[in-house]
Amino acid sequence: MNFLTRFRPLILAMPLLLAGCQSTMQRIADCKVGDWNAIGHKDGLQGEPANYAERKDFCDDHADIKQTAANGAEAQYTAGWAQGNWDLWSQFGRADGGNGQQPQFDAHVASEEIRKHNTPLNRPAYDAGWAIGNSEYWRGLGKRAGTDGQPLAAQKDAARSKAAATQLRFDEAAYSDGWQIGNRTFWQDAGYTDARNGTPDSAFRDRAAAARSAGVQVQEDAYRAAWNGEIVNYWRNLGTQDAVSGKDFAVRSKEARAKGLKIFESDYRQAWETRLAAYWSQAGADDGYGKPFMLDERIANAGRDGVFVTAKTRDQYTAAWEEQNTRYCQPENAFERGRTNIGMMVEVCRVEMRNQLKHAYVSGQDFEIAAAKQRQAVDDANEVANRLNDARHRLARLEREIRSNQDAKDRVVNDETRKQDARREQERRDLYEYIPRLERQLDDARRWVERHEQQMQRLRREIY
Repeated sequence: MNFLTRFRPLILAMPLLLAGCQSTMQRIADCKVGDWNAIGHKDGLQGEPANYAERKDFCDDHADIKQTAANGAEAQYTAGWAQGNWDLWSQFGRADGGNGQQPQFDAHVASEEIRKHNTPLNRPAYDAGWAIGNSEYWRGLGKRAGTDGQPLAAQKDAARSKAAATQLRFDEAAYSDGWQIGNRTFWQDAGYTDARNGTPDSAFRDRAAAARSAGVQVQEDAYRAAWNGEIVNYWRNLGTQDAVSGKDFAVRSKEARAKGLKIFESDYRQAWETRLAAYWSQAGADDGYGKPFMLDERIANAGRDGVFVTAKTRDQYTAAWEEQNTRYCQPENAFERGRTNIGMMVEVCRVEMRNQLKHAYVSGQDFEIAAAKQRQAVDDANEVANRLNDARHRLARLEREIRSNQDAKDRVVNDETRKQDARREQERRDLYEYIPRLERQLDDARRWVERHEQQMQRLRREIY
């Protein structure tokens, strides 16, 4: 029988034990707080019968503050428990009603959880919760119909028929309320979509006419509020796109006037300038890290690349280029690039730094050579150390065998045993000579490790 089989019952019981421990700890914490209304509410909400006496005894035993049960604690507990029990059954009802179900009170009464806890029943609380959930269910259906742009009258009739078919109570007021909310969302979405696509708000007239002919309520204020809020973003997005795509405001304003679209020039230009500044700063940063100053070349190709040049372009590019060039032209960077054999364009760095950077780059290459030698020296030292340890173990074992034979009084002495003793003595003499040689080799190997490490430290230190 393996470990898991033998201890399976204990393993399966662990979650229950932990849950019980946590429950006890929480009960103790509740006692220390001393809020008896909250204690009662928690018991009621968890489906426990009201039991003030048991709770009081528990708190007296664990909380070390017996006065928590004084000052009307029982009345507070009872009131809290009643509210908790109500909330429990109300939640059951609200969930069932919200799922579009008929009342399921009897099913909850027969459930394992209710029977296990012997939970006191509360039909009025369940019914009240179910009524709330039922209203939420129909309100949700109405909202979806309104959001889809469906007419209220026809959809309400369809909902009423659905309720009759399922023998579910139809909440007409909730459905209509939800539809109104959805209808407003419908017009807000329409305004947002039109503005997002650059459609003039005059399109509202056609939308409204189509809605009225379909029996859908029109909410012009919702449409226009959404359109007015989004049209600014439309022009900002255009400015952001055009800055790096070759189009300008003159073209966009002409298109807008042809469509009858409101123009927001300041928002367009602000977004246009922000995007252009980001473009030239990024170009400078890209060139600055290991490339020459190429602003003039980039400006010459700006038209081909669909990018505009402004009075601030040179400053934006130059600031970013210099920042990245400073990062690139550092001895540490040259040293690391040398270590990995990645090329170093010292020509893009200041003249007075180039020799130092070249030296740092070569030092990085030499560092890697020294590091490889150091690793080999470490391997050699470890190999010699292993052979030395093995030789010492062999010598210790051999000396134990020799002493054992010398101490054995009943050992037979003949040609064979004498030859065996001679071989052991010779092997011991050989080991006495071999071990000092290995010790010298190990000292030499460790010195080489130290020399290579010192060389590596010197190479890194001397890049400045």
